[in-house]
This record gives sequence, C-alpha cells and structure tokens, in this order.
Amino acid sequence: MKRSTLLKRAAGLLLVAATVWYLADTIGAHWGELRAFDWRPDPVLLAASVVAHVLVLSWGVWVWGRVLRHFEHPPVRLGMLQRIWFLSNLARYVPGKVFQFIAVAQLSRGAGLSGPVLITSMLVATGMSLLSAVVVAAWTLAGQMVPGVDPLWVGIVATTGAALAVHPGFLNRLIALIPRLLGKDVIRWNAGWGDGLVLLGLSVVSWGFYGVAYHLFVASLADVPWRLLPQMAGVNALSFFIGYASPLPGGAGLREISMTGLLTPHFSGGVAAVLSIAVRLWTIAAELIGGSAAALLVRGGPGVDGPSSADPAGAVPVPQQP
Repeated sequence: MKRSTLLKRAAGLLLVAATVWYLADTIGAHWGELRAFDWRPDPVLLAASVVAHVLVLSWGVWVWGRVLRHFEHPPVRLGMLQRIWFLSNLARYVPGKVFQFIAVAQLSRGAGLSGPVLITSMLVATGMSLLSAVVVAAWTLAGQMVPGVDPLWVGIVATTGAALAVHPGFLNRLIALIPRLLGKDVIRWNAGWGDGLVLLGLSVVSWGFYGVAYHLFVASLADVPWRLLPQMAGVNALSFFIGYASPLPGGAGLREISMTGLLTPHFSGGVAAVLSIAVRLWTIAAELIGGSAAALLVRGGPGVDGPSSADPAGAVPVPQQP
C-alpha cells in the first residue's frame, strides 16, 4: 500500500476519532441540561421536513439540469437526471468523494449519456451551490461569525466574490483542467455572465428552500421560533460548506462539529450536538427515500431528448482523487 494512501487513511481515522470525542464530550458535559431540556417531538413536522428535504434535493437536480444546458450535450430528461443524481449521491457514503463521480460515469454510460460532460456539469453545479452557501451564510450569520464588522459589508463582499467567480472567463479556466483528468477533449461552458448569475441566484433560492426544511426538522424536536428561520438557513448552509471539505464520507465530522458550534447561540452545547447528529440521520433518510423513488420511477435507457452524443462503448474515465 502506498505511503500517501496510508497517510490519508490515518488522517481519516484521526478525524473520526476527534469528531466522536468532541461530540461525546460535549454531550457528556451537558448531560444534565439534555435531560432537563424541553424536547418537543412532533411527528407531523418531522414528516413534513423529510418531504420538504426530498423536494429540495429534487429542486437541486433541476438546477443541475439548467447548468447542463450550457454544455455541448443533448437535453437530458429531468427524471433521468434525478435517477443519476440520487443514486450516485448514495456513493458519497463510500470513503472518498471520488466514488460519487464513478457512479455518475457508470449511470451515465448505462443511459447512453456522456459521462465526462455530466461529471463536469455536476462539478460546476456543486461549485455554484458552495458559492451560494457562503453568500447565504454571509447575509444571515455575519453578525455572529464576524463581530465588530458591519454585516452589510460582509454580505456585499461575499456576493461580489461569488458573482465574479461565475464569470465565463474564470469558469472556463477552471473547467479546462477537468478534461486533463478525464483524458477527454476540451469541455467548454457555453454561457454568458448573465446566465451564470441566474444559476447562482437559483442556487441561493435552493438554500432558502433547504433552510425551510431544516427549520421544520429542528422544530420537530425543539421549540425554535420562525423568526430564526434566516439564521437556521445560514447554519445549514455554512455547516454544509465546511463539511464538504471533510475527507470522510458525506462530509461527516466537520459538518457536525461546525453545526454544533453554529447552533450554540440558540441551544446549549449538548442540545446542539444532539441536533447536529440528528440532522445527519435526517439527511440520510431523505437521500434514501429520494434514491428509492428515483430508482423505482425512472428506469434505465436513453436519457436524452434526441440522439445521444455519448460513446456507450468502453468505460468512461473518471477523475482521480486528489
């Protein structure tokens, strides 16, 4: 086994141990508060939050489809994109995010689609989602995260930076690196700056919808007023952004730790830790439900509305894990 692989696994194990220790220590230190806390489980709100979460994920796939339109690829049915996204997303829980892209490549090939183009468009959509998460967090949590600085300026700076990042000149420079990893010809982003800004705006709307689902879930367990909806949306967006940097499956570890810290202004540390763990289970449930529905409702076969440009013969190369 290569030394680099051993180091990565060791780092992953250390992060798992640190995460477990932090959450367990936080819960143990606040055990009395946890027992005394006024938990208010509400099955109706819980069910509504799961349904809302699945719908939010489906909306995100629709946004991905809008991104795909700006690449040289025949239009793909939304149902087929839903199937590819939900099923490949489950592969995130195999150690290493590269497994999700392997799943996209294989599912795309089975549907007669271009794996490299779909992988590239998914990376662009993911990048826009992460940018918009920062924008949402900047406008909703700046006062909490950056004390002493005018929150308005934090929001303006974050929004300006995100807007510049979707400029086609900048995006195409980044996208030009992907074909080298895939061993394919150049894949270009055929969209204007205005198109990128619209897609970025749709990604911000996604986090707004996601914030509602997240608030419903927290409210199904604890008393949280609706006036805190913007802050809850920011907590969810920023913890997702931080968790995406985690080498563990599905962003585990960093997401829970960051969410615990971001929730502490509203809940005690122990309650915040329990909620962050519960959110992970809620997310897995929504992804499993969405994936099951996509697998049952949408079958394999040609997924394009017209002739496919994919080469169904042979395996589709996938990006190597950095």
